[in-house]
Amino acid sequence: MQGFWYTIWKRFRQHRLGYAAFYVIVAFGLVGIYAPFLASSKPFCVFYDGQWYFPFFRYLFYTGFYTKRLDIFFNLLMFTLPLGCLIFLLVQQRWLRIFLEGLLIVAQVALFLTIVLSTPKDPEASPELAKERQVTLAKHPLPSWSFDLSTMTPYAKLNLLLREKESAAQDRCLQRYKAETGGSIPTLWQNEQDLEKEAIARENERMAQASPGSEDYLASQARLNYMQDRRHWIDEEVPKLQFTLMPLRPYHWQDDAGGSQNLNEVASWWDLTRINRKDLVAGLLFGIRISLVVGLVSVAIALAIAVPVGCLAGYYGGTFDIIVCRLLEIWESMPTFFMLLLVVAVTQSKSIFLVIAVIGLFGWTSFSRFLRGEFFKQRNLTYVEACHALGYKDGRIIYSHILPNAVPPLLTLLPFAIMGAIASEAGLSFLGLGEEGSCSWGVLMDEGRQAFPGESYLLWPPAILLTVLLVAIALVGDAFRDALDPKT
Repeated sequence: MQGFWYTIWKRFRQHRLGYAAFYVIVAFGLVGIYAPFLASSKPFCVFYDGQWYFPFFRYLFYTGFYTKRLDIFFNLLMFTLPLGCLIFLLVQQRWLRIFLEGLLIVAQVALFLTIVLSTPKDPEASPELAKERQVTLAKHPLPSWSFDLSTMTPYAKLNLLLREKESAAQDRCLQRYKAETGGSIPTLWQNEQDLEKEAIARENERMAQASPGSEDYLASQARLNYMQDRRHWIDEEVPKLQFTLMPLRPYHWQDDAGGSQNLNEVASWWDLTRINRKDLVAGLLFGIRISLVVGLVSVAIALAIAVPVGCLAGYYGGTFDIIVCRLLEIWESMPTFFMLLLVVAVTQSKSIFLVIAVIGLFGWTSFSRFLRGEFFKQRNLTYVEACHALGYKDGRIIYSHILPNAVPPLLTLLPFAIMGAIASEAGLSFLGLGEEGSCSWGVLMDEGRQAFPGESYLLWPPAILLTVLLVAIALVGDAFRDALDPKT
């Protein structure tokens, strides 16, 4: 069997366009899986006040930061995937390799369920300090920055300083567009500075209107001292962040990255923000994960249904086959895309997992028909007759002898099925029926459509990436089909 697949691989490599497209798909997959290493607002490591911190890894499995369960699954996959590759390359015994790979899959699923079902623990929260804070505030309700500082964990202080440093760096970076916008740049740092100045002016005005020593005067004075002390502490502590190693893109796809329509009109694609003020590049990177899951999981669901139905219909034939064929015709009369629209409208749910389930449940008929035809061809061959003569049961003949011979031709359909599933999800999201709060490429294109024509440039980056991925999958499918064709 290894010799057969080695021959197929050699034939596949001769198809230069398909071979190049294969590496394009691999690049998409690696970028999607390791997206947090490319786009995250948490630095890999920080040296602050004589200590090393590793916020990236502390927040990697925190469901309060990665709120989508899909991201948690891929974050685990970042570590299990290299282990799986090492097992595949280094372990020679087939049974041991299968056992270790299966054990790794079980560990992946078990860890994922443990993380998503357990109570999330915020790295910057401390129940003891929170309780102490509540007790003290009950006695002394006036705000005090020194008190707040004493009840903050090291990661709470660090996150406050990192936000200040990153927003200031973003402001300096975007100031190059100041001349083109004809005014100030409404960055996050600038907005925070303006809000702080307004709050200070408001408290000064209240103090001027209140009589000295009154309750309102003391409360305004406490809030004013709080803001001034907080700003003084931040300005003093930010220079102590002596070393900060950030990902390539210093934004998480769910973080507010600022931005406005005026800025988007003059900014390069690298600095664009979505209409909800989130970073576009980070959304594009994490959107690859959704496309991968939609394509692979929906096709896996379709295969789980199609394989037993197609195998049994082709092997037994007769009345059973006629009934299955009529059911297939009825099922095929319900187009997948329109069933997606119907299910979303009826359930009033836009969950990505619902979309995946519908695509799988209504996209298996082509696989089943193909397997049925292969089994019709294979069941009368001499090796099947030999199995009958040896007294093998039907189940063993179907799944141990005929199915392995029918699988290679079936694999030629998989790339095109994956392509169709990704396109269906993107089309549904583009029509506004995708998962809300998602970074699916279809959702990003829908945002560009909603902002058309004012911010129509938001439409093109996800559309181009989706087109490149679909074309690459189609080219790989075409090359793989030629490699499996015995006539070539």
